[in-house]
Amino acid sequence: MTATLTQALSYTAFAVVAALVGGAIAIYRAPSPQMESNIQHLAAGVVFAAVAAELLPDIHDKSPTVVVVGFVAGVIAMLAIHRLSKTIEKKGIGGTYAVAAGLLITIGIDMFIDGVLIGVTFIEAPSTGIIIALALTIEVLFLGVAAVVALPAEMGSLRKMAVPATFGGLMTMGVIVGVLTLSGANEAIIAVVLAFGAAALLYLVTEELLVKAGKVPQTMVSTTLFFVGFLAIFLLDIIG
Repeated sequence: MTATLTQALSYTAFAVVAALVGGAIAIYRAPSPQMESNIQHLAAGVVFAAVAAELLPDIHDKSPTVVVVGFVAGVIAMLAIHRLSKTIEKKGIGGTYAVAAGLLITIGIDMFIDGVLIGVTFIEAPSTGIIIALALTIEVLFLGVAAVVALPAEMGSLRKMAVPATFGGLMTMGVIVGVLTLSGANEAIIAVVLAFGAAALLYLVTEELLVKAGKVPQTMVSTTLFFVGFLAIFLLDIIG
C-alpha cells in the first residue's frame, strides 16, 4: 500500500504544480478568450482519450449491473454539483463572490473526485494511473486559470494563489483517501469507482470544457488541438 500511495502521490504532484502554474498565469498574464478555448479543446481531447483508452477497457468485462450503478452515480453526482454551483450564483450566496464561490466549490469537489480516481487507478494498474494523472494535469492547469480569473480583481495575489493551492491539496487528499480506503477492496467496488470516474470525466469533457470552449468562435487550431490531445494520450497508452 505504501509503495502504491507514494507512486500515486508522485504523479499527482504534476497536477498540483499545474494548478499553481495556471493560477500564476491568470494573475500575471491572463490568457485571451481564444487561448482559453484552445487549452480547453486540448484538455478535452486528453481527458477523452484517457477515458477511452484506460478507464473503459478496465471495466469492459465487469458486471453490467456494477458498471451501470457506478456510471449512473457519476452522472447524478456531476449534475448535483452543477446544480449546486448554479444555486449559489442565483441566490447570490457570498455577495460579490457568488459567481466565483459556485465555480470554486464545483472545482474543489471535482479535484477531490479526480484524486480518488487517480488513487484507485494506481491500485488497479499503475500504468493506467500514470496516464490518468498526466491527463488530469492538463485539465487542472486550465481549472487553475479559470478559478483565479473568476476571483474579484481587487483580491491580493497571495490570496488568489491560495485557491489553486487548495485545489492541489484537495486532489492530494483524494489520492490518499482513495488508496487507503480502497486498497484490498473487491473487484465490484473498484469497478463502481472506475465507472463513476469515467462518467464524471465524460461529463467534464462534454458539459464543461467543450461547452465553455464553444462560447468562442471555433478555429482550425482549436479543433486540431482536441485531436492532438486525444492522439497524444492514445499513443502514450500504446507505447506504454
